[in-house]
Amino acid sequence: MRALPVLAKLAFATFAISALIGGGAALGTRIGVFDYQLGLLKIFPWCVFTGLGALALSILWALSALIRNYGTGALYGVIALVGSIAIVSGPLYTIFQARELPPIHDVSTDVMNAPAFEALLPVRVHADTPAAYDGPDKLVFRGKETSVAALQKKYYSDIHPIAILTKPDVLYWRGFEAAKRMGWQIIAFDPKRGRVEAVARSFWFGLPHDVVIRVQPSGPGARLDIRSKSRFGNEDFGSNANLIRAYVKTLARR
Repeated sequence: MRALPVLAKLAFATFAISALIGGGAALGTRIGVFDYQLGLLKIFPWCVFTGLGALALSILWALSALIRNYGTGALYGVIALVGSIAIVSGPLYTIFQARELPPIHDVSTDVMNAPAFEALLPVRVHADTPAAYDGPDKLVFRGKETSVAALQKKYYSDIHPIAILTKPDVLYWRGFEAAKRMGWQIIAFDPKRGRVEAVARSFWFGLPHDVVIRVQPSGPGARLDIRSKSRFGNEDFGSNANLIRAYVKTLARR
């Protein structure tokens, strides 16, 4: 019986170590102590490994406690079980997404004439990928050669231009305010040209996504296009598309 509380405390300690590693990796990357390659790709995996260890220990504790009908150490065991599930579920879901979603990281509502970066060009000099739109780029996905634009159309078919029956300047300022409400860092804006450039950062690691918004006349109304491109990494697991979806929802709210 004495082994049960020891097992529960061991599971809790392993979970605590995992949480410290993960928190340190995320915070260190966000505030610039180290780059994402060290924080996300080298340190954070150890958070997942220790989290899996905590999950295994906590499950072993839970099964033993149920079989023996003995609840000593339950607080430590339950915290370790719930916490380790929370830690490993996100990365495992991301791995699942990587198998289902195309390996692209540049998404635009206009795949024929995507808005171009201007003010953000200097910060993209040290990015993993150039600032040019990836749409025409060829790649092989699931054994077939295709293009980034074709993959976006297939997997993110809901990403399309926003056309509204209103004046272009009205839509522009609505789009500008929506970007501010999203919490993005506005880098440059030009009402005369209908352009906004901004940087959106991921919640945990603060990884930058460069965004450009373009508003122009369209028939009797106006059209807004938005493009989001990851600054680092070769695939985004759907994050740029989700960023645009969230922006469109914010734009629809007044």
